[in-house]
Amino acid sequence: MARSGKGKKRGRGKRSKKLLYFLVSLGVMGFLAFLLVRTKPVEKRVVQPMPPPPAPAARLTGEGKKEKEPPPPPAARLALIIDDGGYSVDKLKDLTGFGKPMTFAILPNAPHSRDAALLAHREGAEVMLHLPMEPQEIQRYSLEKDTVLTGMDKTEIRAILHKDLGQIPHVRGVNNHMGSKATEDLRVMKAVMEVLRKEGLYYVDSHTSTHSMGPQAARQTGVAFASNDRFIDPEKDLEAIKKAIRLAMKKAKQEGKAVAIGHPHPLTARAIQEMISEIEGAGIKMVFVSEVVG
Repeated sequence: MARSGKGKKRGRGKRSKKLLYFLVSLGVMGFLAFLLVRTKPVEKRVVQPMPPPPAPAARLTGEGKKEKEPPPPPAARLALIIDDGGYSVDKLKDLTGFGKPMTFAILPNAPHSRDAALLAHREGAEVMLHLPMEPQEIQRYSLEKDTVLTGMDKTEIRAILHKDLGQIPHVRGVNNHMGSKATEDLRVMKAVMEVLRKEGLYYVDSHTSTHSMGPQAARQTGVAFASNDRFIDPEKDLEAIKKAIRLAMKKAKQEGKAVAIGHPHPLTARAIQEMISEIEGAGIKMVFVSEVVG
């Protein structure tokens, strides 16, 4: 009976051990499964980029910032010169009250040369020296004192020019009085231009000769220059003067600038005064000669 009891105990012990082994194995397997899950690489989540914002709709003309407009073309310019100043101050007074840019060319050695230049400057006008120069058919004319002649050498020409400039205050430039012969002589004109270059003065060729060497001499010596496009008062008639001014205006519109020359005569003063509104109404700006030389 004792053996039978021991056998039962051994049977129960074996079963307990098997159960224990099973439980331990089950625990180990569970632990391993847990580790396997923990160590399994996690798939990276791909983040899709946000789509770009839609392009703004094209702006209609005039919306938002306006496009930069090109600058307007420069206005046509007209420079009016009044020659032969110096013999009468009163005649010049009629031409200084327009309130518009005017240029006065004053003769040297005239009775009122200095006073005329001072008056013009005081009234806001530009002053030039009106340099007497030798004309063709010299015997037909009464020449001004110290007229530049083609037979003079460079030293004589320079001396006359310096003397004349000393008589006329506020001078900005020079144009020729007569000079249809002297301006055709390149040597004479170069002598004149050398003085103007040193003095910082401009030159206007009065265009008393179609063969003038003045522009060529000015270009070669580096002097700013312009040429007269029209004498406005060879006829002392109001409507004729206005017609001549209109032709100068047409030149200014075509080429951007023009120079016209008149004289201290009552009809010239009246014509210019009556034409100012027409000149400006045509889009033409009245300017000093210094604004058209180049």
